[in-house]
Amino acid sequence: MPHSKLTIVTMGVLALIGLAPDTAEAAKEGTLYYVNDFDGSLACGGSDLRYGDDTVGYLRDKLDSWSFDSVYYGGNTFLDFPDVTDPDIVASGDDNVATRGVDSADVGMLYSHGSYSCGTNDHSSVVMGDNRSTCRMEYGSGSTANDSWWGDTDLNVMIIDTCLSAQYCAWNAGGYYHVDGNFAMLLGFHGISYDSNRHTNNFEDFVDDSRFNGLGDNWVDEVTRRPLGSDNDECAVAVVYEDTASAADSTFDFMGFDDWKTPGSHTASYYYYINNCDPRSGKQL
Repeated sequence: MPHSKLTIVTMGVLALIGLAPDTAEAAKEGTLYYVNDFDGSLACGGSDLRYGDDTVGYLRDKLDSWSFDSVYYGGNTFLDFPDVTDPDIVASGDDNVATRGVDSADVGMLYSHGSYSCGTNDHSSVVMGDNRSTCRMEYGSGSTANDSWWGDTDLNVMIIDTCLSAQYCAWNAGGYYHVDGNFAMLLGFHGISYDSNRHTNNFEDFVDDSRFNGLGDNWVDEVTRRPLGSDNDECAVAVVYEDTASAADSTFDFMGFDDWKTPGSHTASYYYYINNCDPRSGKQL
């Protein structure tokens, strides 16, 4: 399926500095979370989801079958704010401090509700499963963003399977630039994504096809869904951090769950999508 690429270059990139060398004992690590229950006593409120466990569980099983050294998998109240973004853990560079943390993984995934803001503090956010710390983890350029996990030296790819997780307007304003280290690819959605059996089936096809290559290409091609009607497409998009268009194309096409690529200097990113994809809560691409 044909897709298009845009690029934005920002020279004043914010990045965490002074990180200690990677001390992970495991060579290949995954940290995967889902939230289905939003109305329990410790939950953050909102409509319940149905397919998070099935979707994220499929990737867990695959990483296990591909002999990942460590795969942490948790749901609902097991996901709280420090499990995703803990500045003390990131600054220490010590993966052993919190083995459940996304900052300690090579492959990370979150399945939940999401939102975004454009025009002021451009960012996206993910709803947590536990309300004891804070209910929203933000990632973006705004001063209120709490995205310490972007600066980790381990994380190679992050899948944020929520609505509005890679919104074009936030990306276009430089909103997804608190990145450093090995971080090469963000996979998410422009506009609304759907908690559905069809979505889960498409995700499973994407995972099956992406062990050694096609991580970006397969995500955009196989998870995008365009049913009949208007303003209802599910627009899977990929943000690739490379210094040149050719390097970004190579990472988009040939990076896999089990074959990571070294990113560029994080002064440029490239945004991949299906032409004319037109979702709810987002402009037509």
